[in-house]
Amino acid sequence: MIRLIKSVHRAVKRRRHFRSGAVRLAQVLPSLAAVCGGPVSVRRGRGGGHDFVYFVEHDGLPAGVLRIANPAYVPEGTPTEARLNGPRLKLTPRERVAREWRLCEAGWRHALTPRPLWRSETGDALLNSYLAGSRLFDCVQAGRISFWDAIERAAERATLFHTLVGEAHMDLSLFNVYADEGMGVLTLIDFELSPNPALSAEEARLFDYLNLVEMAYKEMPVAERRAAPERLERLFAARVPRELHGLSVARLAPKLPRLLSDTAFRAALARHLTV
Repeated sequence: MIRLIKSVHRAVKRRRHFRSGAVRLAQVLPSLAAVCGGPVSVRRGRGGGHDFVYFVEHDGLPAGVLRIANPAYVPEGTPTEARLNGPRLKLTPRERVAREWRLCEAGWRHALTPRPLWRSETGDALLNSYLAGSRLFDCVQAGRISFWDAIERAAERATLFHTLVGEAHMDLSLFNVYADEGMGVLTLIDFELSPNPALSAEEARLFDYLNLVEMAYKEMPVAERRAAPERLERLFAARVPRELHGLSVARLAPKLPRLLSDTAFRAALARHLTV
């Protein structure tokens, strides 16, 4: 019963959310039609983010993924101090779209990100290429890969992203990594958060690896949590670059409550970081 109530609540909240973006959606449809070569149809995206995300189709085929920045979430002009959230900085609508466009433009040629296809003149909406496949988290839930193996695969991709794109993701999780049908290609999505300006580049990169584990922790079966000492050792040995070992997690800690409150995880991290 509780699960049903929560499901109904989420559905109502979701309808209300998309209703508030309907006017702006209608305004951008003509531009999307011009980009896609004719009339398009849209359906709501699955994500639970703050912006309005839609799957766009043309002639019955996927044409891209549309993001319209929600102006009510961190309105333009909000002072930086009010947007700080531990190691992350919440971005205003145009900043979110600009960051996603910039990182996708840098990453798509390396198959690391979707390809950016269109951005509105007002800078509040963009269309990225459609990705066939599933979120890596869904692959875990379907039993196609274990949590720790998925974390390692995503961490390997993050290292390549850091090297070739030159920035940290800042919201890296198994939800924000897309896998193709054969799980041979992993694509990073959703770049709506930025590093706190106080962080060093190394701290921001380290946060990606730690947040990846933090966000998986909640859904991990007990058996996989028990494997943390061995698997975190392997993660740091094989995936986390040596120059990030020894860093302090002090400025990252506000967004790592599960890892740092679990004795086994904390002890495993302390072998490589200043905890």
